[in-house]
Amino acid sequence: MSAAPVLNLAGVSLVLGGVRLFDGIDLVLHPGDRVALVGDSGTGKSVLLRLATGLTDPLAGRVTLFGVDMADANAVRRRLLRSRCGLALQGGSLLAELSVEDNMWLALGTVAAARARLRRRLDRVMFEFGIEYAANMRAGDLSAGERQRVELARAFLRNPEFVLLDEPVDGLRAGGAAIEAQIVRQIVPRGRTLLLFTQDAALAARLCDRVLHLVRGRLVQHGPAAEGAVPAARS
Repeated sequence: MSAAPVLNLAGVSLVLGGVRLFDGIDLVLHPGDRVALVGDSGTGKSVLLRLATGLTDPLAGRVTLFGVDMADANAVRRRLLRSRCGLALQGGSLLAELSVEDNMWLALGTVAAARARLRRRLDRVMFEFGIEYAANMRAGDLSAGERQRVELARAFLRNPEFVLLDEPVDGLRAGGAAIEAQIVRQIVPRGRTLLLFTQDAALAARLCDRVLHLVRGRLVQHGPAAEGAVPAARS
């Protein structure tokens, strides 16, 4: 029996501010899929991420995450489902007054007694994303590129099954290629599922094996990702 889809959007529609943002969107991601949603600013990519993770409810249609219909999931169940996901949000979610390390611990959501067990993992992820030097810096004092690397590190900190990245290399004028390579290393060998939201069609083709375009509230298939995209992981 094949595994249940990681994510299933069926006929999803949403109206915001009197504007129909999505109109009957269908999208299915299976374990190990790497799918990009490409769209201009203002097309609703970030809102679609919130719909996919139960942070926003659709006006019509069904959202299923890890086989659970989000309409039937209460707040506690939704948080448990999101704990299996890694999110990097455009605009950031770091608390400016906390240090980078404290923001990382906050993402783990663990009690102080468990920190010794998780210390090695936190240190390794910070090193992999090149932010170990900033551990004691206030998040509010970081550059835009540094904040973006911290956001990405947080997304992978809990060893997620499903990763949702919103403009992951935005603001990384220097070192973007290295961070892109690190994203590949975090996803492909581990067979993680990826949903990428971006305006950058070239980035989408490099990171994903399926590219969809968000056009006037609908998802349009523009063929497979370009040749040269990272090959899918094999089990």
